Amino acid sequence: DDSNILNISYGVDENYLDGVGVSIASVVLNNNIPLAFHIICDSYSPCFVKYIERLAVQHHIKISLYLIKVESLEVLPQTKVWSRAMYFRLFAFDYLSKKVNTLLYLDADVVCKGSLQDLLRLDLTEKIAAVVKDVDSIQNKVNERLRTFNLQGGYFNSGVVFVNLKLWKENALTEKAFLLLAGKDADS
Repeated sequence: DDSNILNISYGVDENYLDGVGVSIASVVLNNNIPLAFHIICDSYSPCFVKYIERLAVQHHIKISLYLIKVESLEVLPQTKVWSRAMYFRLFAFDYLSKKVNTLLYLDADVVCKGSLQDLLRLDLTEKIAAVVKDVDSIQNKVNERLRTFNLQGGYFNSGVVFVNLKLWKENALTEKAFLLLAGKDADS
């Protein structure tokens, strides 16, 4: 039973590992609860691995590193702003659903300034995820840019997502996301 452990995941390319280290340190310094971290990346420097090992020992936390082969993502869209690493979270949700019930996904630029303990008590029984709506200025820009999707205030910050992995898996959301990204109908 992992209900008393807050599992936290990051999905980044090697350029953002320093940010992951800072984010993990901020979570650890502001929380006195059992924590387990999962980092999905395409490459790890020996220096980063040593830093993570020291951080884990020093704070008595578990940090797992997962190596992903980006060649398998060649077919997916990417831009100058969005690298293929943005898809790593989908792999995290899928893979970790075999190990844990809930997962807090954080982008590498997220700094924790307070307790996350309430997440351990959050009831996601019938919810796939708890998300944070983005600010109005971003909502308006997204509504203009993605008018055909009719999001109307439903756009959320994908850099902070608390996921019920059981429901994520039951609803095959990783597979559906990849079908949509490939331009196929996810409901067929």
